[in-house]
Parts: sequence; structure tokens; C-alpha cells
Amino acid sequence: MSPMIKTDAEKKFEQYRESLHQEITNMACYIRLYTRLHERGADRLDEMNIAPAFFQIVINALLTAIVLWVDKLFGERSERGLMHFLSFVENNRELLDIKELQRRNNYPADHWFLRDRKAITLKTIQDDRERLRQIGSLPSFRLRRNTFLAHFDKEYFFDREKLYKDAPILWSDLEEVLKLAKEVLNNYSVDYDGREFDIEPWNVTDVDMVLDILHRHRKQRLNGDEKA
Repeated sequence: MSPMIKTDAEKKFEQYRESLHQEITNMACYIRLYTRLHERGADRLDEMNIAPAFFQIVINALLTAIVLWVDKLFGERSERGLMHFLSFVENNRELLDIKELQRRNNYPADHWFLRDRKAITLKTIQDDRERLRQIGSLPSFRLRRNTFLAHFDKEYFFDREKLYKDAPILWSDLEEVLKLAKEVLNNYSVDYDGREFDIEPWNVTDVDMVLDILHRHRKQRLNGDEKA
């Protein structure tokens, strides 16, 4: 059987989802490592305090990366973000027709994957746009990006507490943006050709290995001093 010739729109969709997958994974890495460092502060604070400046700089840098990536992925005017992706899908809805899914995967008409499957409609896309807009923490991410990270706004440069008060970011906010980004990408990817991305960070537990090695080293030194 000769290979299927892809249209320009299909090539663009596949390129788009691969790039979004990569950037959502980057965001997942930043979020997971940021939260993991805070979690390990509960039982490995002494080890972190061996090099406190290093760990504090890493934590601050991770939060900066998270704010920037959330703004890039969710911003209304962000080029190539999730909103832009939805506009591309809206303008190429024929790509996600159920018959196209059947053709791409060479499924028989009665294949279980096609059974009771609902077609992507304009309303589907509009509903997803609204879901992205309704993330309650987006104004906080945007305010931090626009008034402190992109440039120093006088009001917040001289009053950091005001920044934290006006643009709070909670642990639940980090989970929400990651969950929704994964859902939107996978919903359209699955309808395109059945492919679902398992978006997980790379080796976030490496930091556990480092902290646990430091912990064992500290214990050995303390035990050695006690014996001496």
C-alpha cells in the first residue's frame, strides 16, 4: 500500500501539536521541579541550607519560567500558543472530521474507536477557548509577566509585597494550567489520528537523589563526630 500523502494543513497540524507538546512538557518540568523543591524542604531543609543561595536561585528561576510559559501558552495574543492553535483548528475543521480519522488509521466503519464518537464543531472550539479564558489565575500570571518580568513597573519594583498581593499564585493554579493544557492538546490530537501525549516531566526526582546523597553524607559526618 502506498504511503498516505499529507496535505499542507495536515503537516501543519502535526508540526503544531509536536511543538505544543514540547512546550507543555517544558512547563510541566518547571512546575513539577518547583513544587518538588518546596515539598522536600519539609524533610531536607538542612541539606538545602548547605547551599542556600543555589537552591533559592533555582526556585526563583523556576517560578520565572513558569510565569513566562503560562503566559506564552495561554495568552490571548500569544502567537503559536493554545489560543492560536484553536484558531488554526477552527480554520481547518475538516482535518478533524471523523471520516478523516477513519481514513488516516485505515479503520473499518464499525471500528470501536469510531463508535459514538462526536465530531469537532465550532461550538467545541469556542467552548475550549472559554475554558482557557476562565482560568482564574491567568490575570496573576499576566500581571507578573507584564509588570515585573518583561520590564520593571515602578509600582511593583519598589513594593514586592504588593506584587505578591495583587498577583497571587497558588499550588492549585499550577495544577490547573497544566491539566487544562494537556487536555486541550490531547483532545484534538486524539480526534486527528488517535494519538494521545503522556506529558510528564523529565527526571524531576533527580533532585531527590541529590538531596538524599547529601542527607546520608551529613548523617555519616555527624555520626563520625559523635564517635570522635
